[in-house]
Parts: sequence; structure tokens; C-alpha cells
Amino acid sequence: MTTMLRKLFSVLALSGLAALAACGAGGGDTGTTPFGNGNTGGGGTPTPTASDLIVDASGTQLSNTASSTINFTITAVDVSRVVVAGATVLVAADNEGVVTQSASSTDSTGKITASLGIGGNRANRLITVTVTSGSVVKTATVQVTGTQINGTLVPAVVAPSTAAAVQYRVVDQAGNPMAGQAVSVSAPGMSPTSATGTTGANGDYNFNYTASATAGTFSIATTIAGVTDTQTVSVQSSGTVGPVTVAIASASVSANPSVVGVNGAGSTANRSEIRALFLTAGNAPIKDVRVRFDLANDPNLIGGTFSTGNTTLYSDANGIVTTAYIPGTRSSPTDGVTVRACYGNTDSDPNLLNCATSALVRLTVVSEPLGVSIGTNAEIVVGELTFTKRFLVSVADSAGNAKSDVPLSVSLDLPRYRKGEYAVIAEKWDKVGGIDTAVCLNEDSNRNGVLETGEDLSGNVRLDPGRSDVTVRLIDPRTRADGSAIVEITYAKSFATWVDAWITVAASGVSGTEGRATYVLEPVPRDAASRGAKDVEPAYRISPYGRLAGCNNSN
Repeated sequence: MTTMLRKLFSVLALSGLAALAACGAGGGDTGTTPFGNGNTGGGGTPTPTASDLIVDASGTQLSNTASSTINFTITAVDVSRVVVAGATVLVAADNEGVVTQSASSTDSTGKITASLGIGGNRANRLITVTVTSGSVVKTATVQVTGTQINGTLVPAVVAPSTAAAVQYRVVDQAGNPMAGQAVSVSAPGMSPTSATGTTGANGDYNFNYTASATAGTFSIATTIAGVTDTQTVSVQSSGTVGPVTVAIASASVSANPSVVGVNGAGSTANRSEIRALFLTAGNAPIKDVRVRFDLANDPNLIGGTFSTGNTTLYSDANGIVTTAYIPGTRSSPTDGVTVRACYGNTDSDPNLLNCATSALVRLTVVSEPLGVSIGTNAEIVVGELTFTKRFLVSVADSAGNAKSDVPLSVSLDLPRYRKGEYAVIAEKWDKVGGIDTAVCLNEDSNRNGVLETGEDLSGNVRLDPGRSDVTVRLIDPRTRADGSAIVEITYAKSFATWVDAWITVAASGVSGTEGRATYVLEPVPRDAASRGAKDVEPAYRISPYGRLAGCNNSN
């Protein structure tokens, strides 16, 4: 009897389990199952959930060029700080930032990567990046920088109730004009007292006004692309600005670009930006130097005008005076146009009036529009103390035909430097934590090579990065038969991966921006062999600019 009861109970138990299994296995039934989470849709694997997100960014400042990005590495962890694979992560940005996300969920190491770009908006602004996984939300802020405004008073001293103007030009970090940018002008005491508009094709905007009927000093504040420029106008019925009382030890003039295309009748689209700089013997900028620009009698009869006309201009607090040379319809021989900056200490200085003291720069005006491109390969030339990186410049006409014997010019900018250090990680030299501890803007904000008040953010009594930290050389000053030329940059091995470099090449036949090309290295590279030589400490192991977080220290 007992044996029979045991068998009966066994049969009933097995039948009950089978019934339960049958109930739980209904197609798509979301009812409660005897085991697991009722939200898994019938016993499926639950979605991994992050308790926290670790967000690492390669920097906090993003230059306003299309090629610049900031990279993010997001790590999902659980309550025990163990990485979580398969966690869903969404990365988003406001203020017209553009995010490119590597995947929608974390990989086997609990990580996901994303990059942030500026999109089509080159204005300086703050972008907030939001990272979300389930109920966990983290944010990071990135400042877009790089907009530069050059304002020129025409003239700087105005008689009451007379017409005058402020001429503006706006460029991005790479020196490219910023067209279509909203402009807002505030000019209390002037007529009009305010104005709005947009920048032209060359990033230019003119504010024309009538000076106050009352003598005095007035400020004109203009905001363009997130940057405000303030110009001070002196309204005087008689008299002039005070004289320059220090010796002018250095006067120089630069043109960008140095090769510019002709303009059609009535057009001012093609132009070269002219900048004069005045310094003392101690490299301090000199304010209020009187300057007039001309074409040094124009012996080749090329012609052209200046955006500021023949007005006497005054150097600003940085010792700088700017104008633009606008070619006419005639082309010139190579270096056939001479722009001359005549200068003096007072408005009546004979040196100014007779151009007895001057600085010169030469340009070429050409008629045929050309296109320029610049590229490179993965190779780095390794020297005993240096790395050298070579680039190929190609020049073609509007039909795509290679152009030989075209004169070229090259310039180099170092917009940022980086801090951090390397260690042997997984048998290779890689940056500690996989990122820089800081990415800092060039302290020489106006690129005049002078250490000015407020520029030495790191406190080491010099400008970082130094102008000579990376050098550029044009191997071929003119294109070869195949329309190509070689440019190279060289830097000490200790600077590898710690400084950004932008190489810009300009060629004859510039039409708009087609005659220029810029290559961006963020940062300058190291060689592959040194990365894998784990037993040999590389020269770049510690950044020459420091390894601690923050740009306000040199440690």
C-alpha cells in the first residue's frame, strides 16, 4: 500500500510540474512565471542595467573647424563598480553639436565611444553632452572656441557729428572667413545706437555711424559668433590722440594669403588680410602708432584698394593695425605688388607723411583660379632627436589639370597643447587612463609672439606652446611638373602627441578659399616603433607642458 501511494504522489507531482511548464510556455504570454523576472517576456534574458556611468573626455575645448572633434569614452558599471556589458547608452548634444556614437550598447569591457563635432555652426558657444543609460544621466560641457574678430576704426579720431565706420572681419581658428554670422552692434551716443546684420562672404561687416555731437570717448561693442569686440572711439572737435612716447624698435607687415586672385569688375570677393605689428626693444606692443597703407607708388600699375582707404589708422593695445588689400582686375608678376605701411609717432610726424619710416610685404595677384589639396601617409621620418612628417601638396586648375611652376607659401599654427604621461599598458606605451589630463589653448591668443598680461595661464613666465616647438618647411617653393610639392614639419621627439599643428598652404590663383588648404594634426604623431618598445622609455613619456590636470599650472 505504501509503495503504491508513493508512486501515485510521484505521478501527480510530475503532472503538476508539466502543467506549470505548459502554462508558462504559452506563445508570447507575459503572465507571471514561477521563476525569474516577470518583465522578461516568458523567461528571456533581462537587459543589463548600469548603476553608474564613467564619462572620460579628450578635452573640454573644441576649436571651431569642421575637422575638430572631442572623443568620449563611457564606461558602464554596476553597484559593485564592475563593468557592465550590453548596457544601452545614448549620447546626445545640444546647441547644434553633432555626436557620432560607436554603438548603442557597451562592449565586453563595458565601454562605448562617441565623438563630438561642431556641425555647421562655427560660433563660439557652450555645448552640453548628455549621456543616458536607463535612469542614470551624466553630463559634460564643451566650450567651442576659435572665433577671432578684427575690428578697425576708420578713423579712430572723429569730429563731432561726422561720418565714420568700424570695419570687422571674422575668421575661425584656421583663419577661414566666417560668412553668414549674425552681428549685433551696441553704440551708445552714436547714430544709430545699435545695428544688426550678417557677415559677408569674406567674414566682413561694416558698421557705419555718425559720431556724437558731443566730444568724448565712446565704446562700440559688437558681438559676432559668440565673441564680443569693443572699440573705443575718440570724438574731438580739435586736437589728436597723444603721441607715441616709446621707441618703435620693430615694425613688420604680413599678408594672408600672399597670393590672391584678381577681382571681376565691381567685385571685392578676393582680398588679402594685411596686419602691421609694432613692438618695443623688449617686445612690448606699442599703442597708437599712426599708420597709412599704400602700394609704394605701384610701379607695375597693378592697382587695387585698401578696405580702410587712405585713412590714418592707429595701432591697438596689442600693437596691431589691420586692413585688407583688394585687388582690381589686373594680375601681377610674382611678388609684383608691394604693400607699404608708413608709420609715425604723431598725426603730423614727417616720417608718417613722407613715408620715411615704413615696413613692406609683397604679394602676387593672379588671374587663373586654382584648387589646392594637401595630404600625407602613415610614415614618420625618425631622426636621432626629431620626428619629421611630410605632406604632399597638389595644385590643379578649374578643369582638374595639374599646374606646374605655381608659387606656394606655407604657414603653421599650434592651436593647442596637451598634458599627461605615458606608461606601459598591455605591453605598449600608451597614455595613462587613455586620455590627456588637459587640453589647453595656445596662450598667445593673438599670435603676436609677445607675452602679454593675462596670457600666461600656466604661470611659467612663457607662452605655451612655443613657436619653435614645431617648425614647417616648404621643400618645393613652386609646384613640380606634376603639380605637386612637398611640405614637412619637424619637432623634437619630446613634443610628439603633446601639441596640435595646423599646416596651411596657399597657391597662386586664389579664388575665395579654393587656393588654400589646411591639414590638421591633433596632435602631432609619434612613430609606431617607439610605442611597442616597452623596455625603452620614449622621449615623449611625460608632456613637456606638464602632466597634472588643468591649464592654470605648469606641473
